[in-house]
Amino acid sequence: MNKHSSSKGRKPYNLFQPAGSANWSVRFSIRGQGQIRKSLGTPDIHRAEIKAQRIYYETLYKAEEGLNVKASTISKIIAEFVADMETKATQGFMPKNVASQNKAILERYVDGFFGPHNPNFISTKTIDQYLSWRSDYWVTGPGKDIAYLTYERGGKTITAPVTAKKRVRPSPATLNRERAALSAFLRYCFDSQYIKAIPEIRTVKTGYTARPGFSEKEFEAFSAYARASSQEAGLHPAVFYDRWLFFPYVSFIALSGMRPTEVKNMKWGDVIGLEIDKDGIPRETDVHLRVHGKGRSRELIPREELAFGIRMLYKFYIDEAGFIPDKNDFLFMHKDRTQFKSFTGQFNRALAATGLTRDYRGVKRTPYSLRHYYITEQLRRGVDAYILARNVGTSVKMLEEHYDHNTNERYKEMLRPRRN
Repeated sequence: MNKHSSSKGRKPYNLFQPAGSANWSVRFSIRGQGQIRKSLGTPDIHRAEIKAQRIYYETLYKAEEGLNVKASTISKIIAEFVADMETKATQGFMPKNVASQNKAILERYVDGFFGPHNPNFISTKTIDQYLSWRSDYWVTGPGKDIAYLTYERGGKTITAPVTAKKRVRPSPATLNRERAALSAFLRYCFDSQYIKAIPEIRTVKTGYTARPGFSEKEFEAFSAYARASSQEAGLHPAVFYDRWLFFPYVSFIALSGMRPTEVKNMKWGDVIGLEIDKDGIPRETDVHLRVHGKGRSRELIPREELAFGIRMLYKFYIDEAGFIPDKNDFLFMHKDRTQFKSFTGQFNRALAATGLTRDYRGVKRTPYSLRHYYITEQLRRGVDAYILARNVGTSVKMLEEHYDHNTNERYKEMLRPRRN
């Protein structure tokens, strides 16, 4: 048999030796999926025949089951999925930060564990094994020997050292984000017919996971600093402008329970019931807020005190920026009316200045801690958990797991029954 001749007899596949190789390969066609070529990895014709027959009938069975038989390795499918996400992000069908985050998770962890395998290797059991491997990655796994990470940001390649802070097991929140990335990948595999069913991704109970918030006294100190920081003498006008906006930003989250991203994306047209007097200044009327986030919208009822903050923010734009906010303007914006990107820097400086960077457990506070403060306070004041959950866009289960243990104050009388 020469280098490119077919197998003897009438068979549904052909054996051949590619130019420059002593090993045999097999090629055959599957209706609707085109030609398949695979190396058999052996120069022995008899072993090659046995392997070719097995590969052909396994592939035929997969095709009859409706699977994509051209799938070779999970690594290649990850590359396909990443390209698909990047296209969707460019077209506006997917948030760019989600595509970027998923790419990093899949290329480092999912590819690192599953990469060389066939997609049908992924099962509930192997996913459990993967999650265990991932948990140890930076501690005792492959990551313990990695000294530097290289990644792209803003079109630039950045190399950064792996610090001791990185060499820990992932938090429950981190694992949840990574499960979401894996779930999206498995959905892509299913939709592309690489797998016949989506395996279950089991979660593990993580116990006590209280969110870092503020006590009432802590919030008063933090809020007072946010208000006073814009009154320092000799501030540059641009610094004064940014610092002044910070206090209403704090108020919006702490008095409504909105997520920081929801506040960032809110527009003046989302302030329902806003009334403007004859001088062009909003009255302190009862307002509701239309909130957009997590793929859905809801109408939120904030605390009454927020009406004052809304009025002052509206008036600030008139006095300091020289324009009247329009319904299509973002709630928080620069003097050129572009969206204010982030208050994270100011938030961290305020935490440091008030000694509130971490809570009593040592957990670092973030802007989300203002939302947690609102939820805890509302529960403490006796607001029904079901109504509160609807208002802030979460579930009663989430409130019970992450917040309700902070609210024993509202049960004080029941916990201290009077003696007869």
